[in-house]
Amino acid sequence: MMKAITAFLLLLSDMASFAIATETLFKNTISREHFSSLLRTAFEDEVTLHLAHSNNRQLSQEYSEQVWLDLMNHGLRWTQSAHHRALRDDTAASEPTHPFVWCSQVPNKSGLERLQILEQSLGSSLRRSQTVSNTDEESCFIISVTSSTIESTYETEMSDSSFTPLVDILKIASGGVSFILDDTEWQPTAASADGDGQLKTTHVASIMVDLIPGEGSNEVNAETTATQILNDVIAMVQASLGNIGTISSSNLRSSNNERLSNIVPLRDAFSLTSNDLHLSSFTDDESVWSEALLNGFEASHGCKNMFDLLQVRERGEIEGFELLLNAAADTVENEGTAWNKYCVISLIIGLSVNQSVQSVEVGRPLKTSSFEETSSTTRKLEVQGITNPQWIVQSGEVDQRPFFDNDLDGSGQTVGVADAGLDTDNCYFYDSSNSEEFYGRYSWDMSQRKVVHYDDNFADRLETKGGHGTAVAAAAVGRRSFDGSVESNGYADGVAPGAKVAFLDIGVGSAAISDPGVTRLFESLSPADKGAKVINGSWGRSYYGVYSSYCKDYDTILRDTFTDVLFVTSSGNSGGNTGSITVQNPADCKNTLAVGSGLNYGNDIRPNELGIEYLADYSSKGPTADGRIKPDIVAPGHFILAGNADPTMVGECDGGIPNAQYGGRGDGVRYVSGTSFSAPTVAGAAAILFQYFNEGWCNTDRCCGTKGCGSPISPSNSLLKALLLNGAVPMTGGVQKVPSGAVLDESFAEYDGKQGFGRINLLNSVPLNGSNKLQLIAVNDKTITDGDDHDYVIDIDTSNGCSSEFTVTLAWMDPAGATGCMNCLVNDLDLYVEQIGGSSMTFYPNGLSKRDAKNTVERIRINTSNGDRLRVVVKATNLVSEQRYSLAISGCLADDINMSRSIETVSPSREPTSAPPSKETMSPSREPTSASPSKRQLVSCMSPDECDEARKQMGITRMFVGENFPTYGCFIKGKIAFFGLGGSTQEMEDADLPGYRQRLWCQLEASATNSEIDVLTMAPTPAPSIHPTPMQTSDLLTSLTPWPTNNDASVLPTTSESI
Repeated sequence: MMKAITAFLLLLSDMASFAIATETLFKNTISREHFSSLLRTAFEDEVTLHLAHSNNRQLSQEYSEQVWLDLMNHGLRWTQSAHHRALRDDTAASEPTHPFVWCSQVPNKSGLERLQILEQSLGSSLRRSQTVSNTDEESCFIISVTSSTIESTYETEMSDSSFTPLVDILKIASGGVSFILDDTEWQPTAASADGDGQLKTTHVASIMVDLIPGEGSNEVNAETTATQILNDVIAMVQASLGNIGTISSSNLRSSNNERLSNIVPLRDAFSLTSNDLHLSSFTDDESVWSEALLNGFEASHGCKNMFDLLQVRERGEIEGFELLLNAAADTVENEGTAWNKYCVISLIIGLSVNQSVQSVEVGRPLKTSSFEETSSTTRKLEVQGITNPQWIVQSGEVDQRPFFDNDLDGSGQTVGVADAGLDTDNCYFYDSSNSEEFYGRYSWDMSQRKVVHYDDNFADRLETKGGHGTAVAAAAVGRRSFDGSVESNGYADGVAPGAKVAFLDIGVGSAAISDPGVTRLFESLSPADKGAKVINGSWGRSYYGVYSSYCKDYDTILRDTFTDVLFVTSSGNSGGNTGSITVQNPADCKNTLAVGSGLNYGNDIRPNELGIEYLADYSSKGPTADGRIKPDIVAPGHFILAGNADPTMVGECDGGIPNAQYGGRGDGVRYVSGTSFSAPTVAGAAAILFQYFNEGWCNTDRCCGTKGCGSPISPSNSLLKALLLNGAVPMTGGVQKVPSGAVLDESFAEYDGKQGFGRINLLNSVPLNGSNKLQLIAVNDKTITDGDDHDYVIDIDTSNGCSSEFTVTLAWMDPAGATGCMNCLVNDLDLYVEQIGGSSMTFYPNGLSKRDAKNTVERIRINTSNGDRLRVVVKATNLVSEQRYSLAISGCLADDINMSRSIETVSPSREPTSAPPSKETMSPSREPTSASPSKRQLVSCMSPDECDEARKQMGITRMFVGENFPTYGCFIKGKIAFFGLGGSTQEMEDADLPGYRQRLWCQLEASATNSEIDVLTMAPTPAPSIHPTPMQTSDLLTSLTPWPTNNDASVLPTTSESI
């Protein structure tokens, strides 16, 4: 006890020495109201609870503000404590850094510019940052600096900014502690490992820890970092108990009495259990925080067994780790294990006071997204090979499957599914080879008819009767084969019956599914050489739309590592809870594709169910807590006929089908409902789009709509997301209570939190000759830098009978936000369309009359007329970092020959103040910052080599095409480009050409009206005279004919051309 008192007196001494400094800084701290608009944390939970129990709300509000000031004071003084050096066992160590939330309100600056100002002010003390919020008004970041740096900086130059120390309670995610206390099924699970030493099952209970940017944690050192932090917690537990020997751990560093005497006990270190009068009295006398410490770390057992059984899981690129809470099955709560909820809450407290920790969040268990129905799902099977979801997804016209008619059924593609188990001998997956070569974490066998990979190293390879995983996989890719070799049209064929499946078993017996971690999931299902490009997750956990640590994991891996993998997930089945946000995680993340559940059609609906224009009432609803549109899209998920698992049979198939050769096969199909089955419907559709691009239906940016008309392209996840949402059609019905209930009296509109961008329709997404007259420009994963505009000028041509509306959709994979963020968008791109001529109207996305500053997908739909000209603008309005985006532009666009006419000059509205963009990302029509070239000369040349030599002699770095060049087309050789633009003049920088190789829409029209071609060039300085020689159009055509054609269109242009 004496040692604990000594440590507390040392803390008071530290606080006194810092009092003058804090008085200066307090005027610049962020207010409670301001902070609550940035992050949702456990402190706001306490405020809400306090106000709810108050008889005088005004006085309680004022008291809450006083508590906030005391909390800031506690945080600022805590940064000066000798405790932190004692934890490192080095009293001579340099001043430790601590986390702060720093907001810059410098006007008319982007997030990147404000961050650069902050970096210049703080100098080398700032390593990296986590964006908390980035809006026009301010940009806020979590940074790690010393308190002396804060003090000295504010004394000099930071008038347009405010800050707050990221105090312990502000690191604890909202709702986590109450979730633990209210969970009547709290079951930390015993650990086990596979033969490689990897965790074989994960755990219902876990704690997600985000580290301060720059603290470092990855696959190599996650365990090392976690161990050091846990050692710090254990040391504070020892200080609380006043007995070094009470707690033991194999990972704990050696301790000594002198070091322990300088370590502050956890109760004094944590704000809401400290001896501060206002803070300690803010919560009830029986505060959950105080009670947790009393019955957890401060109990005689000290939660020793919990520490001994903790396991660490890395989180890929995220700076952080996950603590898996294990407990032997025969232990009880009072033995100090994770069964004791107070031990777990004590651990949360201990993690939160560590200066390396950014946030602490309670992991919540995964649940499948199937909807349990009370009425019978028995139906007579009537039609083989034409399942309703197939035509609903492809065309929305009854039995019309134009993609199948063009042999686009997912062939050559693999869909990844992580679920509870897969009955591989169901007739929709059965393979007569009976091979087991595809079982294992790293095992693949692409020769299999259906299942090419089954990772059973994480779970148990078991599927229960009527199992969830079999139905999910069948909805996506199922294809019937009675004998495991010859395929036939089945009653329950999937949306992409030509595709194969890679499966990760995450089932835990018959009771539950368990989370393998994001890195484990993606690495299992999508290895670089042969993996799935679409992954389906028909499960989730509830954070009520609040951005979680799990979202950080998904958003980071989809943006930075698996950029060609689309992750499709179910929105959840809690939509019946009206008046609340019910969309689940990871559907609520920025970079995933969230799917709601629509009704089915014909034989696959009940009496009085109204069909595909209606949403099932159970489908979970958004928007997210920070206002983003979720779900993204709707697909049929209610009353879907899918494969049915029966582990007691081999080859179970369509029930009741008389077949002399194979006999009765039992009930190998069943009806299922839920967003669990709308998600794989979309995943199957995405596999068809991947096949479309892989088979060369597009040529660079332009999709030509015929197989082989272009070159194979590897689409990014952002392009697939843009295409699917660009083609989605607004649903015109409503929300119907199922089964067979009334239409609910509630709003139902495009871009709401129910249908998002609408119902999937592939025929609206891509051109398909003979089935639609749609034209499509697909811009794949293009880079844009802060302040840039990318313009695309489009001519509308309806002369071929096209009647499609003009639609453009922008999508990008945004950097991860902060856990609990309330403005989660980091890089703000904006999409708008200007009408050139006529009314000169400007159109904004997502049904708004102004720009969208919330979403990572923006869509504009416009009715157009023949001859209209539109300028599509992608603007990097407010970035923190460089950003890649994809763009889908569809409608009655001018044909290939007229395409190049639309290249026009980009006129940026804000020049970037940061370093100029690299050559690969500069706009070809943006004026350089240096002086304009001083001389123009005419030059014509007879061959590419001659032209290139002329360019070198003149020092030409840019060129123009003369106005009297009527031929539409171009050719490229080396670093010089010649364009025929049919009467317009356009500049083209040679620096932008490497990605184009030798060919860029080089379509030539022989009926040129002018035989002489003058190429007007620009030289930066006076150059030697080169006399122009007229070139005949026929000579140009002749010179181009023998050139080799480069059909490698997998690398799309990286310039900012207009089209």
